[in-house]
Amino acid sequence: MAIQKEIKEYALLHYKTGKTAVHLFFKDGSKETYADLDPARALLVVDILRNEKPVYWTAGPDILSTGKEPVGEEES
Repeated sequence: MAIQKEIKEYALLHYKTGKTAVHLFFKDGSKETYADLDPARALLVVDILRNEKPVYWTAGPDILSTGKEPVGEEES
């Protein structure tokens, strides 16, 4: 069974090769890395991390997910 962890913090690294890495830091003190992302995908990942809460990481299939939100909820 895949383990889901809540993300506490993140760090972004962009390399001169054009690739990006996003380090995810979890509430339990562990970390994972989304490595070798192209800029468009990195932008999507960072947008989720910046604007949603809570955000979770599921190890194994490497899924980034948000908590449930009501349909049509407007941002304030």
